[in-house]
Amino acid sequence: MTIIKRLVFLVMVMGLAACDQANIINPANNSTSPTKPDIYEIVFSNGVPADLAIQLNVADVTTKFDVTETGATASGDQLADNVFPGRNTLRVTAYNKVTQAIFEYDTSGPKIHILDVDRNTMTVSGYVADSGGIESVSLDGSPVALESDNSFSVAFINKPFNLFTAIDGYGHESSTEFARKDQEFNGIAARLNQGGLDFLVSALEQELAKADFQEIVGGLAPVTLLDAGLFDLNMRVTRLNLDNIDIGLNVLDNEKIDTELSTDNFELGVSIGGSIWTILGRIPWETGAIIQMDRLDVGTNLLLDILNSDLDIDLSNTVVDHSRINIDLDSTPGILNFIDRITSSIISAIAPIFERIFIDLLEQIIIPIVSDFVKDIPIKLQLITLDDGEELNIKALPTFLDSFGNGISVDLGTRIWAPNPPANIPGALGSLHRGGDTPSLGAKTPAGTPFDFGASISDNVINQALFAAHEAGVTTMNINPGTYANATPKGIAVYDADDSEIKDADKIGMRLDPASPPYVKFMPGDGAAGVFGWDDVTLTFDLYKAQWGEYRTLFGVTFNLEVAFDVNSTDDGFLSIGIEQLPVIKITRTDSSGMILIPPGFINSTLDYFMPAVMPRLAQELKVVPLPRIYNHTLHMQEFWVAGSANNSLSLAGDLIPISMTEAAAEPETTIENVATANVTATVEKIDASGVITNENVEIANGEVTIDVNGLNPSPAAGLLEVRYRVDGGGWTNWKRRREIHLSRLLAGDHQVEVCSRTALLKREVSCPVVEFTTTVQ
Repeated sequence: MTIIKRLVFLVMVMGLAACDQANIINPANNSTSPTKPDIYEIVFSNGVPADLAIQLNVADVTTKFDVTETGATASGDQLADNVFPGRNTLRVTAYNKVTQAIFEYDTSGPKIHILDVDRNTMTVSGYVADSGGIESVSLDGSPVALESDNSFSVAFINKPFNLFTAIDGYGHESSTEFARKDQEFNGIAARLNQGGLDFLVSALEQELAKADFQEIVGGLAPVTLLDAGLFDLNMRVTRLNLDNIDIGLNVLDNEKIDTELSTDNFELGVSIGGSIWTILGRIPWETGAIIQMDRLDVGTNLLLDILNSDLDIDLSNTVVDHSRINIDLDSTPGILNFIDRITSSIISAIAPIFERIFIDLLEQIIIPIVSDFVKDIPIKLQLITLDDGEELNIKALPTFLDSFGNGISVDLGTRIWAPNPPANIPGALGSLHRGGDTPSLGAKTPAGTPFDFGASISDNVINQALFAAHEAGVTTMNINPGTYANATPKGIAVYDADDSEIKDADKIGMRLDPASPPYVKFMPGDGAAGVFGWDDVTLTFDLYKAQWGEYRTLFGVTFNLEVAFDVNSTDDGFLSIGIEQLPVIKITRTDSSGMILIPPGFINSTLDYFMPAVMPRLAQELKVVPLPRIYNHTLHMQEFWVAGSANNSLSLAGDLIPISMTEAAAEPETTIENVATANVTATVEKIDASGVITNENVEIANGEVTIDVNGLNPSPAAGLLEVRYRVDGGGWTNWKRRREIHLSRLLAGDHQVEVCSRTALLKREVSCPVVEFTTTVQ
């Protein structure tokens, strides 16, 4: 079998050499350098190709090349801005074929890959990768011996953090730290600005307007107005009425919150009574009264703090101010004139009563609502996925509170873990970890935009959550027609020749088995928030034939993946990672020792066509990072940016939308303005019984589709519509403002694209339009 496969590749190379093509001379394929290329050279075999197109990474650089009959050249300076640290790809389309060269611009130290950890023997296994070679590796300061293929199996110490240090052949050093899964991070910093506090005012006013104050009134002790031996006088509050209530909450420079209550037409029902000693003995009496004021202003300063993960409140400097007080006494014969003469004593006793009433209002009505900012943030929950019942525990408890810059900030200690990981998941040292504090937000975004509510989230929290999802089994998945309708022999016809050994009656199954968890790295700049990476993932292709009566493995391929991601928030309070771009995939190992001969192009195309369908589903499953919440409101994120001195945090900010407003809002309606389909040409490989590989160009009808979307926005004053979509019932994309949806790398078969809108008030469309089309191989 090995000899046949070598012959297969030899025949393939000879066949390619005989065809018209463009050869990339420089940079050489699979080359590595610590500097960017000085020159780019392409040689043509048969004059200038009519379809010449040159692409460097994602940029079309055709016009930057000097083109002649024999080839095309460009200087390194002309293309320097399009070369990035790490893996770069130069692609040349010519003579209806695509040639590419992958070259490494090496600016960083080696990368550590962990494949398994045995905590019984305290051994970690993996390998070190760097295209510039490996000079040395150490773990927690101790040298690590490498095998000839740069693999290792070494003892480790069970510490909260384990640190690898490695140096490559160019002298670049890398430090890779892993945090044990039981670590807690101060990884989320929430911020409620003055604009966010203002929304609480209406909630407080509504609560006070409908509140029953009898419990507060009943708890007030009687007040002694006069105790003169022969005569005593006391007052008891019987009724309280507040009308036209105004609440003010303002964060002061001294870190306290100025809390004010103002009301017009204040009424306080009281009972005034006492006794008089006469020659006839003690004579008791009592009369009712209504104390009225044109206006009452009461205020205090709140000092909020966190004590044992709960809110601690201190009141100070309570001040009462009133105008035009009036006391209307009930008629009580014999003592009315006397009561009128002691009205000043009654008035002097009212201020402490008002202070007591206001403090009770604060403690029983106002503070519980204000403190929901903190009390609603603590998160203790268990997520159980709908697919296979994987379990994840999430904890985020307040550890520190501070009031500054006209806002309130709360830090949360977080931990996310898998309580019952299945036994078949490879072990790991922990999640990828970087040092650095999680920054608190100010009153505005870096763009100068004020916001109601925001948060900063450390990459340590996200990577711990991704590790927990991996350990729980979320990232290990099967791909079959039940999970992806086009995973059929008909579907893979876009890159599998018609006369191959895979027939329409066969069944296809694929498995994704990652050896390590995915991770994120934030990158400052416009657009995507960073890179989503996933290393050492094995995809196994299984085939079922009736004559076999079982599934058999045809091939397995192990790869590393990187793809840009963006972020938003879900409707139920989680950070959502959106993956819509095509991933960059590096195949590290291929096993094609299956039951039938599989050409290399088939293996490569399996990844190219299936991963764009897998990634949205994976992103949807990774809903494991909770966002701080707020009293009966949902966060509509409007801006996000990478923050922190080491670019170690993602900050997001937006407006708070009352849930009641969302429920009452009108529903948007998506309109599909245009659907444009395009035919694309793909090269498929055929392999005959003797192992000879030939190429064939096929045309794929509707291989690329562009959908122009718009919509009826019933709340345009609140903001623009956001749109999301899903393909063939797969994972939903992130909500974002978009007018165009572009789809490519579609498997053959019938496709459905569901497109939905939501308003800036977070009102979602219920009945969403569906675009249908069919991709066929001609």
